[in-house]
Amino acid sequence: MKEKIYTIPVNEAFDTSCECPLCELDKKLDAEILDYILGPSYMEEDIREETNKIGFCKYHYDKMFNARNHLGVALMVSTHLKSINKELDNILKSEVQGGKERRFSKKSQGKHPLADYEEHISSSCYACKRMENRMNSYIETIFYLLKREPEFKQKIAECNGFCLKHFSQLLSEARKRMNETEFKEFANIIIPLQQENMARLDEELDWFIKKFDYRFQDEPWKNSKDALE
Repeated sequence: MKEKIYTIPVNEAFDTSCECPLCELDKKLDAEILDYILGPSYMEEDIREETNKIGFCKYHYDKMFNARNHLGVALMVSTHLKSINKELDNILKSEVQGGKERRFSKKSQGKHPLADYEEHISSSCYACKRMENRMNSYIETIFYLLKREPEFKQKIAECNGFCLKHFSQLLSEARKRMNETEFKEFANIIIPLQQENMARLDEELDWFIKKFDYRFQDEPWKNSKDALE
């Protein structure tokens, strides 16, 4: 299989003995994107403009804080907070100006503009958006390799299956990207593979639990040591 630069991360993920190659890609992407955000990029005007509007989810705020580039995080949070305060002023000003009549009218019984805004800033994240775009590119690459590289089908057939999120995503994307014959061939590879590996995980977890019983303490762990993980 002749590799191109954009196929390397996908092939590497499928070459590992992990439980889900797409989770492996996701994990590496997360680290790369945080390095990018906390590198010199936070001083770039166009990046800062976007982080001011979008902000970050709690998961990525925690990850950035723990990365210890506190100055970089403080600079991004500072300008994002100014953007939030500006929006809040506009929303709350119109609320105060509306007075009693507006607050108790039938029209005001729906969702408050502040609730809409809070929902927007709580659910939007610059890092998640970048990750989603990159993961979509990886999905594109997977289907590119499936159509052009027979060896890649074998890689999929020999992997340990997928998490349910990525398994369902692969099947959904296959429906959109493949004709009926191609989809049947793909489904015949991926569905038995997933069922077999879900059953394997179940057996490994059962054995992991049994190992806590004194009657089995001297028995070998087999492949169950990391079953819970």
